[in-house]
Amino acid sequence: MTDWYGRRASWWAPLEAAARRRLGPTLSHQHILDPACYTGQCEIVVYRIEALEVIGDPDPVEVTIRFHKLPPYDTYGLSPEDYPRVFAKPGATSKHRMPDGALCMWMPLDPPQRRWTHDKGLLELVELTRRHLFLEDYWRRTGVWLLEDAPHGLPQSEGGGRTWSTPKQRKPAGRPRRRQSSSSL
Repeated sequence: MTDWYGRRASWWAPLEAAARRRLGPTLSHQHILDPACYTGQCEIVVYRIEALEVIGDPDPVEVTIRFHKLPPYDTYGLSPEDYPRVFAKPGATSKHRMPDGALCMWMPLDPPQRRWTHDKGLLELVELTRRHLFLEDYWRRTGVWLLEDAPHGLPQSEGGGRTWSTPKQRKPAGRPRRRQSSSSL
């Protein structure tokens, strides 16, 4: 038995608890060995959601989330449990997909409050996935990405290394809220 996080119930049970309650039997998970790996160190926890409802999509979407023990992709210094691969609608056109077809939902070098981390739970990752799929569908129909749109790749610094600065948050649209006077409290 290995000490890999994906084998510890103390990791996966809290991760999936809220998602199990919300998604019920449409959510499944299994531990597998990557057949392309011959070292025996390439374990993967795979979550599947049979039928994720996405606003604007008439057909439920099958989603696969893969947590790798030794990811075959760059995690940019993040722990593998904080940088899983999420797959849905293979081959769909999108401006936010990884070369392997995984959804690109956050910038890995953003601070934790701007990206998903395992302590936020699987349900939050599923909801990010649902939102991303809606945004992709809307973009395919209109050419407009409705939310903040980070560039892909890591920009080059003057010294030739890769850097990233988080885009500034957009201000909420609409009229500013009126302040309540202390007499109305």
